[in-house]
Order: sequence, then C-alpha cells, then structure tokens
Amino acid sequence: MDEIKHLSSEEAGWHFGALHVTTKQLEAFSVDDMAIDMASCAPALWDLLGILMQGTNQKSNALQSILGIFLQSVHVPQKVIDTLSRIGISISCNTINAAIRSLSAESQNTLHALGQSMLACYAYDNFDVDLKSQVPLAEKSNDTLKHLTSGLLFPLQHGITLNDLKCSETLWRQSMLNPDADSFLQPKRSWKDLLSIHPESMIPDPESIDKIPLVQTPLTAARAMDINNSTVTGNIQAVVSLLAQGGVHDPADTNLNSPDISQHVVLFHGDLGTGERLQAAQLRRSIEATPWNRLQHVIFIPGLFHLKMACVDAIWRLFLQPLTAREDETSLMRDVTHLRPKETGIYCSKPGFRRMHQLVGHAGICRRLDCWRVYVKSKNPNYTSLDAFAASEPTINILQDIANELAKLYVAGRDLYQMRCQPRERRDVQYENALILNKYFLLYEELSYAMNHGDIGRVETCIIPWIPILKATGKHKYATHMTNFLLNVHFVYPEGLRRAVRYHILVNPSGKETKWRAVDWCVELNNLFTKVKNGGKGSNRTLERILLESPLVQAYRNAQTMIQKNFLHTHLTTNHAASNMTKTFEGLCIKMGVHSPHIVIPGRKSRHEIVDVLDKGRELMEKGARGETDQSEDMLAEGGVEMDDVLIELL
Repeated sequence: MDEIKHLSSEEAGWHFGALHVTTKQLEAFSVDDMAIDMASCAPALWDLLGILMQGTNQKSNALQSILGIFLQSVHVPQKVIDTLSRIGISISCNTINAAIRSLSAESQNTLHALGQSMLACYAYDNFDVDLKSQVPLAEKSNDTLKHLTSGLLFPLQHGITLNDLKCSETLWRQSMLNPDADSFLQPKRSWKDLLSIHPESMIPDPESIDKIPLVQTPLTAARAMDINNSTVTGNIQAVVSLLAQGGVHDPADTNLNSPDISQHVVLFHGDLGTGERLQAAQLRRSIEATPWNRLQHVIFIPGLFHLKMACVDAIWRLFLQPLTAREDETSLMRDVTHLRPKETGIYCSKPGFRRMHQLVGHAGICRRLDCWRVYVKSKNPNYTSLDAFAASEPTINILQDIANELAKLYVAGRDLYQMRCQPRERRDVQYENALILNKYFLLYEELSYAMNHGDIGRVETCIIPWIPILKATGKHKYATHMTNFLLNVHFVYPEGLRRAVRYHILVNPSGKETKWRAVDWCVELNNLFTKVKNGGKGSNRTLERILLESPLVQAYRNAQTMIQKNFLHTHLTTNHAASNMTKTFEGLCIKMGVHSPHIVIPGRKSRHEIVDVLDKGRELMEKGARGETDQSEDMLAEGGVEMDDVLIELL
C-alpha cells in the first residue's frame, strides 16, 4: 500500500493531468523512464501492470493521457476511443477534448515568450477550407468555403541581437515612402548592380560561397486566424494578430504588457502576393504619425519555394507551352513521351510544380548522359557507348576535365550568338535549342542545390540570372520584387539586419545537412497538416475546431513520434524508396542516340527557334529603368500550391 501511495503521489513525478497537460510534458514522457522508476520505487508492484492500465486518478494517468492524445492525432473513431477508455487504456473523448483545449491555450505561452524577446521571425499564408458538412442557417452565410490565415514563428539565430534589428528609424529616413526623405535617399540602383555582390562566385567547383551555419530551427505554429489575407486590409489584420500572439502590441497602448517595438524591425516571410499587399499597406499608411501605424517595423522576405515554382514555370513556358516547340524529335516534349507517356496532355496544359521539377531532374540526367556519350565518342571512336568508356576505368582527374569541357561545349554561352549569325544552311537550330535547354536546366538545378545545402551566397548568385528570365517570360512581378529585395539587402539594410535577413531566409527544421527548407515551404506544410490531417473529421470538422487545433501541429507529431518510439513501431519512414529509373533512362538515351540533340548537323531546321530570354530580359529591364514599357508583355496569373508540390521537397 505504501508503494502504491508513493507512486501515485506528486513527489513521484508522474502526476499528469490531462485537463492541464502541457507541450513540455508530452515531449518528456517516456514509457521506459516510467518502468525504471516503478522497478526502483515499487519492486513489489512491478509485475502488476494494472497500475498502468487501470489508473483512474485524473492526476496520475500519464500513459492513458498520452495514448488518448495520440489516438486523437491519428483520427481514431470515437467508438474505438470510448472502448479503450472503458478498459482503462485511454482517457475518454471528453477528457481528450479538454486536453486539446489546454494544449492550445498553453501554446500561447511559447508564442509570447518568443515574440516578446523581439528576436523572432514571422511567416504567414492563406489557406482555404471547404466545410461541406456545415448546415446553412438563416443568420449565417451558406458559403462553405472559408478563407483562413496560418502563421509560424521561429527564433532568430546565428548571433543576431536586438541591436541588429534596431534600425527602424534609419530605414525610414531612407525610405521612398517618407515624405521628408529627399535629403537621405540613396542613389537609384538597378539589376546590374547585383552582378557585383558575389564576385567570388566565378569559381568552377560547387564550393560554398556563403553557407548558413548548420543549426536546427525550432518552428512554432501560431493559432490560425479567421482572416482573409487576399486583401490589403486582411494582411494588416494578419500582421497585427500575429504580433499579438507573440505578445507584441502598439507601444501607445499602455494597458498591455508589451515591449517597445518602435525602434526595431520584425521579419515577415510570405509569398509574392503577401509582399505586394504589405507594400501597398505601407504606402497607404506612410502619412501616419507613429511607426506602429506606418507598419514601419515590417521587413518583408519573399519565399524561395514560390520562387522555385516561378522558375520551373518559366521553363515550361519556353519549352513546352508553344505548340511548335513540341514537334522536333529533339524537343523536350519528346522526352516527356518517354518519361511520362500517360501524362503528355497534362504537360501540354498546366503540369504544376511537382511534375516539372521531376521532369527537369530526369530529362536533365538523360541529356547530360548523351553529352558524355557524344563527347567521348568524338575523342575515341572505340567508345561506342558509355559502358565502353566506363570499362576503360578513367581517373577522377580525367572525368573532371571532361566535365569542364562539356560545360563549355553543350551549355549556351557567348558562342550561341555567333552560331546564329551563320548562314541558314550551316546552322543546326535544334542543336542551338538543346544548348539553351541545358543552360536553363542547370540554372534551376543549381538553385535547388544551393537551397538544399543552405548556401545563401550561391542562392543569391543563382537568383540574379533568373531575374531577367522571369522578366522575359511574363513574370514581371517576380523579377521586380526579387530585384528590389536583393538591392535592399545588399545596398540599403545595415550590416546587422542584412545578416539577419540572409541567414534566416532558409531554415533547417531537422538540423541535418542538405535539409534546408524555404520558410514559405514550411508554412505550406503547416497548412497541409492544418486543413487535411487536423481539425476534426465529418460533422466535427468545424471552423472552431480547425482554429483550436491549428497550434498543435507539432504537438501531434511529437505525440505520434513518442508512441512509435516507446512502443517500438516498425515501418516508420514516410519516405518512399527512390524509383528505379534505369530502364526508363536507358530507353530515352537510346532515343537520343538516334536523334541526338548534341551532334551538330548543318542545315537541321526546327519548327520553333528557342530565344535566349536571358538577353531579352536584360533588354526589357533596361527599358524599364529608362521608363519605357511594353504593353504587349504577358501578365499571366500565378498558380496556387498543391499538396504534391509541397511533398516533392521531402523526396
């Protein structure tokens, strides 16, 4: 009896009230630790597992509480939970709901502590939820589609201090929005000034230019907001609401315990639409009297995940969208017919990010293999295939020398202009198109490589050539915003703020090498969990439930990981093994061997001559700098983010 009293006492350390559970208790729970404590403190009861399975004390039912929250997070039916509760394995559904409310309320403490330190980054994005089970009422709208806003907070790391962010007044004196800033304005800069920000990037090897130190970044989900941020007013409300969740309020409101933010800035991440509306909000409020009302503290950082989507869409517009670009035997569309024979129609219309991302990777591999085959055969006719070349066992130095030659011969460069100036009967237009395709594929793959490795210097270097490409393919807003962003970072922001922005445009939630992620991708993943996995099922899927569970995305994932670890679950990986593409690649390489895009055939024509839009984009940007505009430029709308687009980054 004494052992039972001791184990159930508060001094034993196993008091776990589901009604007041905290995130810290969830993360610290361990069945192994509980078993060790039982064996040492109550050896006579060690064989009596009933104390674990039949505990009814609401202050000492840790195992049942953890299991209950786990069952809720994986959407176990209520009947199953009620049954397990009756036999003492889980807490009841009512107690689980109380625990969810407790966890949701407790999450605000974490947000307050992080926000009031004023060393936090904010990120937010909209997401739509269709509540089909909602019953229309006379006093309520019957519109089941709800426009909500989600948010994330994460700490500023890498030695960033409050003094680095204490530059709000300095930036305001230099801002074009400031009516009194005439004497403080810096000289106007253009895209050409960005060419000098990383002169060391001319090195041939993929060495790091400026790599972010490897530190795990803890991400904290904010409570979702019933705000439609597709408007300027909605974005203002979202910023104010997110700051309030972080415990930051208007300094003029003396009734609230809030740090004074008037001299500091706060970093906000988002997509292009968010940046446009925040810029419009700051323009509207530039005549306000106080820094808070002017939104002077808001520093916007564009999301790189959406930039990647824009880049791959530019490739689609150049090489797949034109009807005549699909007809040559060496065209990218012919690669699609071998790699994705059942999806050719989708690639002709609007394939989306995931398909285009995979196409760039797979088609790029086959085209580079064909470059190797053509080159080694030109140097030694005995090498009729790459297998024959591999059998010669070339050294690493030989392979590096060949790779350098391939980059010069089969990637569009300065020689392209001279090729196109030749007489028509001497030109090979399909060969020229292939060189441009290789160039843009490599630009995209280098951008992805740099982002995955956290090399912010190389990321910036890759963005610079993409700006005129985006401009020439009709993505003028991306070109303008990325130009202004890089100009601000390198020529306007003070050194401390520059370092804070550059070192936090990518985060590493796992703390592992090559696992860097764009912040806007993390927000999209949070949206995926919020609107697909959490928020209730069936008739229980209501707006109130979605908002209640939105801060618990990470808590649910922690509970699932804990149960899987403590109960020795198998088959835990969510990553599928890489597809075996050997035969698929072999088939495409055989096709390229018959119609190689990398062998010059004088007089070979093409139904569609690909324009090197890098030069065209530079010309358009120079016209824009002179105040000239082309009203015929394409202004296509940007597409949204789908679930597959987010998940492809995990592969």
